[in-house]
Amino acid sequence: MKLTAQEREELIKLEKQIPHKGVSTRIKIILALDLGYAANEVAKLFLLDEDTITKWKRLYEQSKYLSDWLGTENNGYQGRLTKEQEKMVEKFVEKEVITDCQQVVIYVQNTFGLNYTTDGVTKLLHRLEFVYKQVIGIPGKLNEEKQLAFVKAYEELKENKKTDEVILFGDGVHPTHNLHKTKAWIKKGEEKQVRTNTGRGRLNINGAFNLEDLTVTTHFSETINAQETMKLFDKIQLEYQYKRTIYLIIDNATYYKNKDVTAYLVKPDCRIKLIFLPSYSPNLNFIERLWKYMKKYIIGVKYREKFKEFEDDIHYFFDNINLHEEKLRQFIGTELHLVKVTV
Repeated sequence: MKLTAQEREELIKLEKQIPHKGVSTRIKIILALDLGYAANEVAKLFLLDEDTITKWKRLYEQSKYLSDWLGTENNGYQGRLTKEQEKMVEKFVEKEVITDCQQVVIYVQNTFGLNYTTDGVTKLLHRLEFVYKQVIGIPGKLNEEKQLAFVKAYEELKENKKTDEVILFGDGVHPTHNLHKTKAWIKKGEEKQVRTNTGRGRLNINGAFNLEDLTVTTHFSETINAQETMKLFDKIQLEYQYKRTIYLIIDNATYYKNKDVTAYLVKPDCRIKLIFLPSYSPNLNFIERLWKYMKKYIIGVKYREKFKEFEDDIHYFFDNINLHEEKLRQFIGTELHLVKVTV
């Protein structure tokens, strides 16, 4: 075989930079063949068999790019990008939403004129301490300042709350009669099947959650609207009949601002005071974590053939929520989660 002067210079330079002993040997094999040594002579020189020498020669000649040749067993080897270039790649990946390594392959080609394989880029990204995981969706209209103001007001309310006052978190949820898909530990190379339902029946639950004692007041109904919301309010006032003031923290659902609900709240005997969350801030509502717990551990992956079975299990959970106290406290926590916008 015969290398061009440029090819030979590139290989010599690369061999000096590369830390991987096996790759370094393969480069030396090509350089030796280029000097006129026969395959059997090169095999003796590097203590390899002649078939291995012939294989690496053939792969080199068939590869369009040097990265393709080395990529057969050593994609993403170190030394091709300088530290400064790696920093540029790091900033690019941090700034963009990279769902496919091919995006980085194209970036490296266009920016540095280097040809990486997708496997090579994968190893590069791991070396730069990136991992491939789920992105976090946040509401487009989320307002950080309003969230911070709410957290401050909530902490003050909690600190100054009197013994005849209570703070609740309210919200509605609509669990569907089906399992809630989740991850599970499964033997490598195997699959774990779970049966699913074909029905679309669902429950409508409006609730008020007490973070202090982990109790929840629930109201099940055909739908959640202003009239059903007032029925929940009646239940709350009965549940907390000895509390002078009931602070109910809720989102901005329209039925909370309905004229009939407004009239209900200004009655002399009404002890409920609504506190509205900032718009697009479910992260500040502790009852949202209760719903997540229910979906994960109660609905979970249990197959229920009949809707009545599903309904009974949900009712049993709320009627016996004290059985979950330790696990529930761990799952829900006590701190509000602020979302920091980075995009």
